[in-house]
Amino acid sequence: MKFRLAKDTDTKDVKRLWAYCFEPEDHPFFKYYFSKAYEPENTLVGIDRSYLVSTVHLRQNTIRVRGVDLPMSYMVGVATDPIARRSGVGEKLLQAAMEELKQRGQGLTILMPSYAGFYQKHGWELYAHQWVQTMKLEELSPLTERRLSYGMLRSPREWKRLAGVYETYTKPLSGYAVRKEKEWVRLLESIFAEGVQVGYVKNDSGQLEGYCFYRLGEPEIAVTEFVYTTRRAQKALLNFLYNHRSQGETVRWNEGSIDQGYIFHPNGKTGHSTMPFMMSRVVDVKLAMESIPVPVALEGSIQFSIRDYLCDWNHGTYVVSYKEGKAHVVKHKEYMDVNAKIEITVGALSLLLMGRMTATELAFEDKLSGPDHILEVLNRAYPKQHTYINEWW
Repeated sequence: MKFRLAKDTDTKDVKRLWAYCFEPEDHPFFKYYFSKAYEPENTLVGIDRSYLVSTVHLRQNTIRVRGVDLPMSYMVGVATDPIARRSGVGEKLLQAAMEELKQRGQGLTILMPSYAGFYQKHGWELYAHQWVQTMKLEELSPLTERRLSYGMLRSPREWKRLAGVYETYTKPLSGYAVRKEKEWVRLLESIFAEGVQVGYVKNDSGQLEGYCFYRLGEPEIAVTEFVYTTRRAQKALLNFLYNHRSQGETVRWNEGSIDQGYIFHPNGKTGHSTMPFMMSRVVDVKLAMESIPVPVALEGSIQFSIRDYLCDWNHGTYVVSYKEGKAHVVKHKEYMDVNAKIEITVGALSLLLMGRMTATELAFEDKLSGPDHILEVLNRAYPKQHTYINEWW
């Protein structure tokens, strides 16, 4: 078994495996992806005796973590041919992908799991969940208001109309994708190809305060992106959807778990759930830690050990020193020193850096161990953040 980046001659087999594991060839997204978005140079394939048996697509993104923009691969389309399943190919593919990302100088990576447990055992952890709200359209009325007017986006070239809303919504968050023109156009082209609509709400000055991506044609109207800058905008978007009562029976919308509007729902006992959405993983301990700013003036150093069975270059004992808002990391030993002050799993380290959990919270979950006074230092160095992302591929 060998792993390498895809060649143009692999495209037929890459498409074959995608069609088998995900959307079929006649699906609108399949047609869009392989005609406009597929990048062989960012696709890792596994070859067994000249037969392509596994793939992972390394979608290149910029992810903003604690206010810093980091180049990061979003791993999608992790697939194994049925003839090679349960043979360890999946683990080898992930390891090869991590080696590729390390060579590219990326300290962290993300992926959306179909089943989180498979990736958790290999060092990934969930850093972002989403609220999933489901209600009968007839019951939306108490949550709506009509102070704003409505509009529809007609072309991907209108992306700037949405960009300001997205930037305002994400400004206080961590772990989200930075969207410039390329990312916006690609996103909107893909959803329009699938028949998804984009509605927005605007004030009397014509300024947009919110937008949503939604799909009609089924009894349930599915809303896959729901972004707003004011509470009245959220209520106006719900009113926009309420006006589709003749075209659906229920509505399901996803939004960031930071939202607290559920507190004011008249019937909060049903229709509210959380969805595991995005996982993160450290590719390179030194690079990842040195990429993240430290918001407080810390001085001194901490010895810590990392357990990483998938990526042996991470496994071992380190010393991190803090000075002038930066972390400086040196690997001292290739094994876990029992005398290290802190012991942490590689998955827990990614949650700490992304801002999903504090050191104290990770210690409670048995993902990290160490004395309380050092945990408090890590709490100050890496305070908890509101984490969010809504990229689907």
